[in-house]
Amino acid sequence: MKGQSKKALTKKRIEEAALSLFREQGYDSTTVQEITAKAQVAKGTFFNYFPTKESIMRSLAEDRLHSVSVYMEQRHIQSLPILKKIRTYLSYLLEEYDSHPKLTVQIWRHVVEFEEMILSHWVVLLEEAKERGELSEDFPIHVWSHIIHSHVCYGLQMSHLAPTKAQLLAKVMPLLEESLSAIIQKRGNSAMKKLVVLGGGYGGMRILQRLLPNDLPSDWEITLVDRLPYHCLKTEYYALAAGTASDHHLRVSFPEDPRLSTRYGSVSSIDLASKTVLFEEGEPLTYDTLIIGLGCEDKYHGVPGAKEHTYSIQSMEATRRTYEALNNVRPEGVVTIVGAGLSGVELASELRESRPDLTIKLLDRGDIILSMFPRRLSNYVQNWFIDHGVDIINKSNVTKVEEGAVYNHDERIESDAIIWTAGIQPNVVVRNLDVEKDQQGRVVLTPHHHLPTDEDVFVVGDCASLPHAPSAQLAEGQAEQIVTVLKKRWNNESLPDEFPRIKLKGVLGSLGKKHGFGLMGERTLIGRVPRVLKSGVLWMYKYHSG
Repeated sequence: MKGQSKKALTKKRIEEAALSLFREQGYDSTTVQEITAKAQVAKGTFFNYFPTKESIMRSLAEDRLHSVSVYMEQRHIQSLPILKKIRTYLSYLLEEYDSHPKLTVQIWRHVVEFEEMILSHWVVLLEEAKERGELSEDFPIHVWSHIIHSHVCYGLQMSHLAPTKAQLLAKVMPLLEESLSAIIQKRGNSAMKKLVVLGGGYGGMRILQRLLPNDLPSDWEITLVDRLPYHCLKTEYYALAAGTASDHHLRVSFPEDPRLSTRYGSVSSIDLASKTVLFEEGEPLTYDTLIIGLGCEDKYHGVPGAKEHTYSIQSMEATRRTYEALNNVRPEGVVTIVGAGLSGVELASELRESRPDLTIKLLDRGDIILSMFPRRLSNYVQNWFIDHGVDIINKSNVTKVEEGAVYNHDERIESDAIIWTAGIQPNVVVRNLDVEKDQQGRVVLTPHHHLPTDEDVFVVGDCASLPHAPSAQLAEGQAEQIVTVLKKRWNNESLPDEFPRIKLKGVLGSLGKKHGFGLMGERTLIGRVPRVLKSGVLWMYKYHSG
């Protein structure tokens, strides 16, 4: 027994060494000699366990199939409908696709070799569905296990170049849904209630994190609607636009859970009467409870040409276009940033470090930069820009924008690129909703954050009328309270008459990579400390979210 245990440990050590190397440098580039060196075993020992390097992949595939069957036995997975079980199964097998896509696909191709084992898994899932009443008593399980297997293999083969696991599964699952929809009994899914979250921003992300995996009732499922397959760090868009942070640096994966599905697309409207979300393309989506977190858009204040001739940092797509435009500005060109709020200030400072050759003009309506903050902070930021050669144009009033020019008090300012950061408004879908709104166009809510006329519709983030200005912190604080409301409802508990005022921890802004500013309560922070704090806060957010 002792000898067998030692053999098992040696085999495991070789596998772990091989997998580590495969992840680092790829399967094809890894040699047996490198594996034996990392595992600290002799070459002869290696060949006692694995006749070839290829046999390690088969062993890894077999291990994965054994572990997925244990994973699927969890109680919250057992109660899922058949299609969600299949998606969960595939998601587990493809767990490392986002970080190691080629290796994951290579292992999957070896998984297919264990056809008898994988077919037995499909049989188990189908038998469980029959027991739950999703399938009829005379349903031919063994026939359909082969059909499912062929669909999965074909789908993964055709879609294996998808950029993310979520997009890969989004291409594979419709094949199965189309095949199985005709034979699944309607009563199998009717018991599941739908929580639909529109937007994977800071508010939507916090709601998913708080409800999954343990606080969502077994008879509820969540559908997240977003245009992108990941959460974006909007507070860092300025760095992407300036070229000092990569696109990948601003992404955080959405939570993974079998009860969470993602619908990619652009919402065109919401029909509150029929509880339906409509899309620019694709089928409508019904809901039992809806959380609207669609974020904001630029507000152009009626300035002619502003929308047509300026760039934006309000969405990931727009920020990518802005990065490209700024990156292509000619040497010693002119960039004008309209609006000197937090976004404009951070963009201007980051761009100064990224492109020291540029002339940067920052247009500000106030007498001094960030006039809403304490004077000491405003003076510090204004002086930083003066010291770093950024042209501050205070008391500005943009009257018109043309291609290649901004008019300040009707005075023409020639510009190679114009960035608009001079105000926001709720997403157009929210602006078109026939509900009560405040003077900024944000939706008026009850103390429990739902519509006064519909307790099944919540609004979170930039579209909600709240005492504070929109921010990531505010959206997250509001999301926490919405989760409390949902959980109390699901548990048939009474709701508090009102929630305490959402407390914001403060504001932190950057001036390039080494300097910053902040306000913590009544305390003003300037210099290196707030910049270090901001970097730490960002790291903590990504660590706890991703």
